[in-house]
Amino acid sequence: MANITWEDVTRHLDSTYKTDRAGDMVKITFIYPDNEDRTQLVLVDHEQQTSRLLVEVVSRVGEIAGSRVAKALEVIGKKYFVCLEKMGDLYYVRVTLNMNYVPLSELGPTIELVSRTADALEKEFCGGDEN
Repeated sequence: MANITWEDVTRHLDSTYKTDRAGDMVKITFIYPDNEDRTQLVLVDHEQQTSRLLVEVVSRVGEIAGSRVAKALEVIGKKYFVCLEKMGDLYYVRVTLNMNYVPLSELGPTIELVSRTADALEKEFCGGDEN
């Protein structure tokens, strides 16, 4: 597989989505008109290690009540490559891709999976659109 750079990733994202930047991080907002015009923000960032580029795709779910976390983990456990992460009081859906083994063509479907999963969890476990 070709050696993919962060510049390759950002060019691909810019040509595929309407993007915004927060420093080096790429922000993509999805709007789901079929789902009550809900929006979901996805952040795409990277970490360059010696011989590999790791691309992180993250989307916020929101606060999930302690008694509902186990059910949310059950739901997320059925998703391929997706994890649920807690930072402070908020939960996030995250995927980290090693771009040495993932073609750029798989980045879009992964971003969309993270967005849809976070939106569904937010709707089910947080009761609203927290973006």
